[in-house]
Amino acid sequence: MKLTPCVISAAEHAGWAHFVCVAAPGNVPAVIERRRVTLIAEGLPTMPYHHESIGMREDEANALIARVRRSIADCTSRALHGVVTHLTPAYPVVALAIREPPFAELPDTVATVRQSYRLQCAADGMMYQLALCRAARDLGLEVHLCRRGEETARAAARLEVHRQDMESFVSVRGRPLGPPWAQEHRWAYAAGITALTAHAHRRLILKKPEI
Repeated sequence: MKLTPCVISAAEHAGWAHFVCVAAPGNVPAVIERRRVTLIAEGLPTMPYHHESIGMREDEANALIARVRRSIADCTSRALHGVVTHLTPAYPVVALAIREPPFAELPDTVATVRQSYRLQCAADGMMYQLALCRAARDLGLEVHLCRRGEETARAAARLEVHRQDMESFVSVRGRPLGPPWAQEHRWAYAAGITALTAHAHRRLILKKPEI
């Protein structure tokens, strides 16, 4: 008997992330686990491009950011590995769903980053996004990217339902018990559903409204 596959959907922040883990027992999407994880060691700056590196000599700024990125890589890898290990006996994890970074890569030097205002604004967040993508690929997981704000529409299209029905499902009918359940959780849930459609054994369906 095949086990039900699971997708970890990440809503990342500066220094931490929400993991919303989505599977579909009975072909109905469900959040089987959610947790907040730390993505950087305590004491290190979580947004060095925007704050601590400003005014530093270039070599000092590069050294600081390199140290921050190493810590993010280590912490991210441990966090993702821990969740995968926890879930795998019941739900083998097959993919990571995450917001698409605005750039494919982050330059190695602060000077190069500062040549683009848009890149400079995105750089701190990209450290976490790219680290999560690398950690997932290191674990053999597929990485599914989605543009912010498109998660619900894409999930609805994949399941061939109206967007309003998907919004109702991730907000109310299919939500897990207990707070918090903010917009970022709902978006992550929808992104996880979209990714799961590529791995589910059968077509996913939404719960019928209770009468």
